Parts: sequence; C-alpha cells; structure tokens
Amino acid sequence: MKPLVSSKGKATQLSYELPHRIHEAKIYPVKAPNGSTIILYGHEHGVRILWRDGRPPTKNARTREQPTPPPVNGTGNESIMIIDSDDEEPRSRKIIHYLPDEAEFESEEEELDPEQPFPSFIQQIDLPLNTEALHIAIPQIPPITSIRPAESMPPVFNKKIVFAVACVDFSVRIITLPLNPPSAVTKTKPLEKHRTRWGEEIIEIKGQAGHQSIPNGVAMTWTSKIPVTSDDESEDGMPDDDDDEPTPRRNRSSLTKGSRSRSGNRNDINGWDLLVASHSAELSGLLRVWRFPIENDRFKNSIYAPNPILPLRTQYLTSPTSHIAFSPAHHPKRRHSQLLVVDPKGIVRIYDPFASPRTRPRSGRIDESTSETGAWLSSFSTSFEAPKHYATSVPALAHRKRILDASWASDGRSIIALLTDGEWGIWDVDQSGPNPPTNPTSFAIRGFIGTATSSNNSSASSGSKPRGSRSTLAPMTPNTRRTKEESLFHGSASGQSNVPRGGISIATLHSISGGAPEDSVILWYGQESYRIPNLGQFWARSASGSGGSLYGPGLSRIQGLNLHGEALNSIEQFGTTTAAARMAVPRDLLVVAEHSLIVLTTTTVQLGRDLSDSLLFGREREEEEQTRRADQTLLASGELDIGGMDRLLDSMEATQGGTIGFGNPRKVLFDTS
Repeated sequence: MKPLVSSKGKATQLSYELPHRIHEAKIYPVKAPNGSTIILYGHEHGVRILWRDGRPPTKNARTREQPTPPPVNGTGNESIMIIDSDDEEPRSRKIIHYLPDEAEFESEEEELDPEQPFPSFIQQIDLPLNTEALHIAIPQIPPITSIRPAESMPPVFNKKIVFAVACVDFSVRIITLPLNPPSAVTKTKPLEKHRTRWGEEIIEIKGQAGHQSIPNGVAMTWTSKIPVTSDDESEDGMPDDDDDEPTPRRNRSSLTKGSRSRSGNRNDINGWDLLVASHSAELSGLLRVWRFPIENDRFKNSIYAPNPILPLRTQYLTSPTSHIAFSPAHHPKRRHSQLLVVDPKGIVRIYDPFASPRTRPRSGRIDESTSETGAWLSSFSTSFEAPKHYATSVPALAHRKRILDASWASDGRSIIALLTDGEWGIWDVDQSGPNPPTNPTSFAIRGFIGTATSSNNSSASSGSKPRGSRSTLAPMTPNTRRTKEESLFHGSASGQSNVPRGGISIATLHSISGGAPEDSVILWYGQESYRIPNLGQFWARSASGSGGSLYGPGLSRIQGLNLHGEALNSIEQFGTTTAAARMAVPRDLLVVAEHSLIVLTTTTVQLGRDLSDSLLFGREREEEEQTRRADQTLLASGELDIGGMDRLLDSMEATQGGTIGFGNPRKVLFDTS
C-alpha cells in the first residue's frame, strides 16, 4: 500500500486509497511480537487486518512450517466448535484450525526512505465473512508493568487478536487470530476444505440468541469468574455504597482467600471470561450481553463457545440507542463491567450486568427500570432547547438536545458528550473531578466547537469560520438571491438531514508508577476536528477559571487534514510513550474516510532525526538549566568562580541577543505614558 503524501506546515498526511467502502476501523491496543501496530477495519466483504511498522518478514529466508500433530480423540487442540443457533436444537460442526506458518523477521526494523521517512504496512490479510462488517469492538488491554503483571490479565491477549464484529446479516461474531503477521508461504498456500487460512477462530451469535435486525453497535471487555468484592474496590480508592447492606468482613475475606491459589494469583483456578454486548432497534430497542469463558490451557488460548449460546442479560429499551461502550476501568475495579448506553434523544445511562437492582448510584438520577439481574445505576440528560424554525419559542415544543456521541473518560469516572449543535461537555459521574457541579446531571465544564450560531462563541478567534460559510462571495443570481431570502426570513430548515456528523475518540496513557492515567481527547464535528492533549489538566484549568472552554489553552483545532471530498467516519489515535507525552508531542491519528485510510502525523523535528535525538536535546537543556541555577546560588553567596561567571555572562548574552536561552526569557514591557 503506497500512500499519497502531502504536507502543510508541521502536519503530514498519508492517504491510502482502498478498493472498498470502510465502515469502522480500530487500532488494537497490543502490538505484535515483531513490534507492529495492528489496525482492523470492516468493509463490504469482511474484515481486513493491517500490520504497520515493526520488523518486516525476511525476504530470502524460508519460513518454517509447523508439523501438524495427528488428531487424537478428545484432545484435539486444533479444533473449535462453532454453534449454529438457527435451529431449535443447535447442531455443531467441527472445523480443523491449523496454525499458520511462523514467519521469520529481520533483526532490526525497516529502514525508512529519507525522502518519505514514514512507517509502511509490512503485511495485510483479508478475513472474508461473506457479509458486511459494520461495527468492530476491541477489549481494553492495559500495558504490562510491575504494578499490573501479565498474570493479572487473560493470557489469550498475549498471543491472539480478540475482537467482535456486528454484521449486516444480524449476527455478532467473536474472532480470534494470531498476533504475528502471517508469512508469505501462508498467503500463497491454497485453502483446503474445512481448514482456516490464518488460524482464526470464529464464534457466531445469531438466531434467537442474537438479534432479529441489524445490530447498531457492539462492545467488549473482560472480567474474572470471581465476583469483585469491596476489598478489591478499596484498592482503587472508591468507597462502598452506603445504601447497600454491608457484607460481613469475615465473609468477604473468606471469599478472597478462598479464591487464591498456592501461587498467590486468585485467577489461576477460576480463570477469565469475555463480556460482549450489542444493541439493535428491534422491539423499540434491545440490549443483550453475553459471557464467554476464556480457555487458559497451556497449549491453547481461545474463547470457548457453550452449547447452546444464551445471552447473560437482555434489556428492552424505550428507544433505540446509538452507541454502547464498556468502562475503560480494568478488573478488579468494580466499575470495569459498567456499560455506557447512549440514547441520541438526549439521555446517557449506565448499566451494570452484575449489579444488584437495589444498588443505588453515587451520583445522578436513579433510573427506576431495573431487572431481576443487572441494574441501571444512573442517567444523565442534556438541557432543553426550543425548535429554531419557530418565530417565538414555544415551551411545549421544547426538547432535549440530541447527542451525536458520548464516551467514557477519566478511567470510567466521567463521561464526555458531543451534541448536535456543537456543544460538548463532561458529566462528573462520581463527583471526583475538580469543582464538581451542584447538580450532578449537569455538565461540569462545557464548550462549543464548529459553530457560530450560539452566543457563547463570541470569544472565538477571527480565524475560525462559521459552519457553512464561504471564503469568496458568490455571484448574485436569481437562484442565489432566492436562497438568501429563504435563509433570511425562514431560518435553517429543520430535519435529520441537516444534523451534522460527529464523534469522540479518547486514548489513555497509563502511568507506569500507578498514577492517574492521562486521556487524550479528539472531538470531530462535520469536517473539523479538535484536540485536547491532556483532559485532566484542561479540566483543572477550566474549573479554576484560568483557561477558556473554546479555543482556550489545551483545546486546539487539528490542521492539515484533507479528506478530498469524502465524508469523515471516525478518528482513532495511535499509541504514544511517556517521554513523548511529556514533550507535548501530539499523537498520530488514523482518520477513517469512506474509501480511504488517512494517517495524520505531526513533524516536530527535522526529517530523518529520531525522537531519541530530541529527548537528548531536552536532557541537555535540563542539565544546563540546573547548572545555571547552581551558578546563581553560588553568586548570591559570593562563592562563584571565574568559570561560573563566564557561563552566566554567556547566558545573558544569548538572552539579550534574541535567542532563547536555557533560563527564563527576559520580558520586554512598553511604557505608554
């Protein structure tokens, strides 16, 4: 895949034209063993998997073919049961899965072209599903650190790509395949009957256990078979519910100790489960949650499909939802299984499939619709607005502002929402943010993007153009005159066709030392997109009044994005490092258009220079700053030698000469008297 490269200022855009229409794309949170970043996207015929960057496969060396072990009754580790639930009595058929050939990789990463020093796609495969893949869901997988070792997560994530797909044929499929890119030998081999090419395993949910209409979305997370106790939650710093009946400390301790194995890991015996949720518009709105055991066998890590497949929870909603998402918090935090359900009519609800119906929310209004298993914890609503096409406001016709998208933030402690009029805001779920509002259901902070119709945008910069404005004057013809008269006397026409598209993308950088995670937020509205590099810092500045909510510090428009006339479907963010985040290096973006993938990167250093050079330059500046402060301390005490005096004089000359010294720059003030 050769990109079309274009640059504008510091922004460089790589456009990859594709032969099919893209519905949704995701960046997998775990890199391949060769260091590649994995990208998955759904298209008209299935799913395509791309491996970007990393060590490429060897070109001249032959790949090693794994010998196929003879099948043994009852011990076939290469097979999986796929359940077809269309019949009343599910019947199963066995498909033999042979692991693909192990590819050999180069010892070093690919050498970049000096003229175009950008990573390329070293491998790609197509996974045909014989139907359109509309929505893709991937699990939240934190990086392995000393605080969170590999034993605290399902081992399948270390070897397999695990994701879920919602298809046009009403089905939801859970797919696993190896993390490593396949070898060239595997791609050239002819496909044999009853064998999979890429070592994929597919569990298909359809029929009575699934949906009777096209799913509108899918979500995925993982949990433990052991219920989360209050002791686990206390490690996260969240207090127990005061309204719940307290569980005796002896019982909780006994459960915790009983679940531990001799090795000290409480999940060695009972294992892990995969949670998958999907929703559709059938019966005025249907939400279903499934739970699949994860096999933790030493020789095989896969998802087990029970026979028959039955939903864990089924919720009938009052109206169809537009988006669902599991909490970004990880096990063993109690809120890791909470599900965000977005009603586009202006309501966002939180549902927990493991909560008791008696559980009361810590904030927000209580939703009375509870089921026997699982509970609706809280709900948050948008403000009301009157129809704009009426000359005078009629209170009876007022309705809540519609929601374009909503997403979790702050490790599941807050929710960011984007509305149809360009307003965005943050709901403080558990009142843990800076300066929480008096009304928990109202926005803690709010702002507007991509709009000039609101009075709140009077402080917008002069360079920002209103939505729908033109850079040049149109000729006054009878047709344009009639159009101007209609917009002048009748206002903008109301209808769903005028509602712009928009969305939210949040990428989290987890702290290695166990501190609070940093959220990078992307808000896109129509053809415009905006960036908040650090949501926590932006929220704190906005609450203290030191930064505005529109074009203020921390909220900036993303420049250099050219869609070439295509519609914007979604934006994803690539991973970053702690060092790059401290140096305020923006994350690379994956922009999903209708028929192309666009990688938007920011050039902060000269082409060909590595980030390590920039980091070395930053360390040199820090060392010289420490030396300058030490010299000033010695000068104040009268103990500075001749060498120190020379260093101070050089620093003063650099500052007076207009160059940026390593000390504080001298401020120049003008006297107007």
